[in-house]
Amino acid sequence: MQRLTLVLAPTGYGKTATITDWLGGDEDGLFPVRWVRCSTAGPHKLWAALTKTLAPYSSSVVEAGSESAAAVVEIARELHTALTLVIDDFHFATDAATDMALAELSAESPKLTLIVIGRSVTLLDGPLVSATTRVRLIGAADLSLTPEETSELVENLQVPASPSLTAAMARSEGWPLAIRAALNLGADGLYIETAEGRIWADGSAAQQFDPLSNLNAFAMASLEIMDAHARHVILAASQIHAISVNQIRDILGGDESAALAATRYLTELGFLVSSPSPGPQEYRCHSSVRSAFSEYAVHTIDFAQRRRLYDGRAREIADTAPYTAFRLFCAAEEYDAAAITFAQNFTLITDEGEPCLQTLRALPEAVLLKHPTFTAALLFFEFPLVGSAPARLRYLLRIWQRGIDFHLPAGIASPAGPTHLQLLCESMVFNRVLGDLDTAKSLMLHIESRLAPDRGPQLPLSAEPVAEAPAVLPGNGSLSVFYREIAGTAIAVGDFGRARRSLKRLRRLSELKISTPWHGFPHASTRTVTDPDSGRNWLLAALSELAFTDIIDGHVRRAGELIHEYDELTRSSGAAAPGISWVGAEVARAHIAQENRDGVLLQQAVDRLSPISDRLEPWPMLLIAEAAMMRESRGTALALAHFVSGLEDGQRNTPIPLAWNKYVVTFEAMLNSSIGNLARAESLLAGNDPDEPAFRLEQARLALFSGNDVEALLLAQSVGDPGATKRQRVDRRLITAVAEWGCDRKSDAVACLGAAASLVDKYFLPAMLVSVPFEQLREVAVAARAAGVCDIVDALDAIPQHARASRFEQLTEMELRTLLAITEHRNANQAAASLFITAGTVKKHLAAVYRKLGVRDRDAAILRAGRMGLLD
Repeated sequence: MQRLTLVLAPTGYGKTATITDWLGGDEDGLFPVRWVRCSTAGPHKLWAALTKTLAPYSSSVVEAGSESAAAVVEIARELHTALTLVIDDFHFATDAATDMALAELSAESPKLTLIVIGRSVTLLDGPLVSATTRVRLIGAADLSLTPEETSELVENLQVPASPSLTAAMARSEGWPLAIRAALNLGADGLYIETAEGRIWADGSAAQQFDPLSNLNAFAMASLEIMDAHARHVILAASQIHAISVNQIRDILGGDESAALAATRYLTELGFLVSSPSPGPQEYRCHSSVRSAFSEYAVHTIDFAQRRRLYDGRAREIADTAPYTAFRLFCAAEEYDAAAITFAQNFTLITDEGEPCLQTLRALPEAVLLKHPTFTAALLFFEFPLVGSAPARLRYLLRIWQRGIDFHLPAGIASPAGPTHLQLLCESMVFNRVLGDLDTAKSLMLHIESRLAPDRGPQLPLSAEPVAEAPAVLPGNGSLSVFYREIAGTAIAVGDFGRARRSLKRLRRLSELKISTPWHGFPHASTRTVTDPDSGRNWLLAALSELAFTDIIDGHVRRAGELIHEYDELTRSSGAAAPGISWVGAEVARAHIAQENRDGVLLQQAVDRLSPISDRLEPWPMLLIAEAAMMRESRGTALALAHFVSGLEDGQRNTPIPLAWNKYVVTFEAMLNSSIGNLARAESLLAGNDPDEPAFRLEQARLALFSGNDVEALLLAQSVGDPGATKRQRVDRRLITAVAEWGCDRKSDAVACLGAAASLVDKYFLPAMLVSVPFEQLREVAVAARAAGVCDIVDALDAIPQHARASRFEQLTEMELRTLLAITEHRNANQAAASLFITAGTVKKHLAAVYRKLGVRDRDAAILRAGRMGLLD
């Protein structure tokens, strides 16, 4: 059924021996096998040999001198015996006409089975032949030894294991000739003949046995027998990961025939291996000889020549293999081109991790100053590394700032260049870290508009190339990091809707990479992280930042679902969120643990973040989770002490970023209000924007704990849901419910508490129930349960006594004057004299003061009154 079989492989793959073993020689029998071996004499001799071989089996009359392809086809048509014809060493006879004639011969003769063996062919392995003729191709991949077969061979030979042997076998890629060379199978001093075959002799010669050295010797000996053209080509190919026919032609001075001859010679010997390419044919140096050739080339080819080689190759593949192009540009010291490639493919290049980091770390300081994108990438890698010293990070930040200032002297209005959008993104991040949120926000809006679907870079929509579409996918290699940083800035300025929109785009892009990877990979690339790998890593980044956004906004339930999805993806795929984007997931985990009163889960998140606590941008948010958990377990006063000391310790390493300052201030003010330290809460809130919902609600809470229900109600009701976070919506309703109850608006208070309870359940925010006076809230809750509106009484009763917030009764004017007098005189009789009342009356007023302030003695009353702002 398979009439034409092509055995095509370079020298050293045992092609002839394999077919001989398969067919059993050229014996006559029921199905005769005949061999014809080509020579350097060319196709004419081939047709003469075929005529002589086939004529005895054909009914066709052979005329004298008929030794053409047409005559052979005519003879084959009249075959009366089924015959297998093997044409060996066909590389000596191949050309376009001969290949097509052989295809016709196979098709025209139903009794002829044709097997062609050669190192190279012209058309027989191409679609022009296979479109009309059924061709079975046995290539180098079929004739190579598999890793298992190689191991079995070494084991049967009893060669002693060593790292050199393992490395040499891996480099051989199953090429039998390279394996023989590495094992030095022809050396009698190393092997002995036995009944079972050759085995390791373990004699004196074995002491010098080194398979890698043998491979290198094989390579250098091969180099000696090459002509100058072939030597130039193979040394160039050893320096880069793949070489195109255009580069081969350039290396040989534009000589087309010399380039073809050298390429054919090297591929037939197996030193050049064809690589798949959608464009001009490309080749790579075989790994068994590449190391030796490359080392030799470094010492024999001057840097100027190698630089041209690297640069030329990088420009050929910059659009289809940007990571490899970036490395080659750096090797050629073409840093401008390297920076452009990096800026357009930031995500794709940084996906490679450690190899990319090594390339970046080798760049001199002057290059980092000129090209801030390289510094941004270094920071991207080094921020999450525990071993990166703070001094190193500060040094990189200074260089980064200088580079950005140089390229963007006028910010957005600076002249645009090929890296302009990337530099604007870097400037946005830097300004966000510095606390200039207004500038960061304006840059965010500008960048997002540039990435709009109608103007932004196009994404690959199919795994198959489209004929009319260019091979280049501009900007796709950086979109992930753009989306993530836009979201980070949106979170910092409180625009959670924009943050979610950008993160959902990141999620869709990541899922697209997983489901339909770009067809351009892995052509001509040394990239190791595939599109699906990258997609899973960046999907984790999207999930992490979405969970963090929901935690800040107050949707704890959805954050929990996202963290579960994050953990499942990590467990099932082994993926890891890139850079420092995993931090958001751990901060979210800490807050989820706090809401669930899960100390073990909280400690898990803290332990993961502790090694890089000196460089966490949202570090105050982790501290808030810890303090909130401590309030539950040890009381509000100790939680406040832990929070304040944590702030002091944290700011020694990293000042509180402006983006998180309002969360710090409002949380500390809430804790102070909850323990009656109203003066401290008031001082914390002073000077902040009174129109900011967070600060206005905190002022309302302060008024509530001060006993001023009317002011608390007015302030809380002035905060609307639009523009408020989910936490603030719950907070507003809880404050309003307690304030309305105090204003004797019972039904309104019950309805408002019902709305708050609904949101607490929807978003899972049970911890917010401790943020208003406990006794008053419980009174409203009891009434709400009786009215059938909601039932949170059991949840309130479950709050530990030490975590409950208390509101102290207001003092009468006389009680306050008595407290002031006892503070000044420290004696009941003297205080009574100063007030013109009796000592008994002073004691009666002091007893009322102690009861209202919840204290037992004079000193505690003075301290509590001072904290409440009743005393100077």
